[in-house]
Amino acid sequence: MSPRIKIELDDLTANNLGILRRINSVVLPTTYGDAWYKESLAVGQLVKLAYFNDIPVGAIRCASETRNGQASIYIMTLAVLAPYRRYGVGKQLIQHIEEEAKRTYVKEVYAHVWVENGEALSWYQKVGFEQAELVEGYYRKMNPPGNAFVVRKRIE
Repeated sequence: MSPRIKIELDDLTANNLGILRRINSVVLPTTYGDAWYKESLAVGQLVKLAYFNDIPVGAIRCASETRNGQASIYIMTLAVLAPYRRYGVGKQLIQHIEEEAKRTYVKEVYAHVWVENGEALSWYQKVGFEQAELVEGYYRKMNPPGNAFVVRKRIE
């Protein structure tokens, strides 16, 4: 009998803010300053931590934006520790954001993905996102600057 897998999402608080910081620092190639993390405490349901059998393993942080004249949710960061990928953690984080979009009448969720990150691009397509326009030099802090694809999903 295989052990039962339990994935739970939790709100971000001042007490667990360090978890978001740590997960992002381990998974993402970019860093975020103290102001970004402090702002993360004020975005409500647009930020979540993911726990796998009570172990913090992932996080998502989004922002409300207007894109092409329409309200959108922008996925700023989505990170899942490598050993916990393929268990549905990222999918559950995305589903939460999609539900939040529906609840707030937002019709699009989108993100930028580095063109060299084929794993992330195929994962986004697997969860229903479409690859859209190329943004040259989006990752300016990379050397040389990296290009990104916009991936987006219409919310019905």
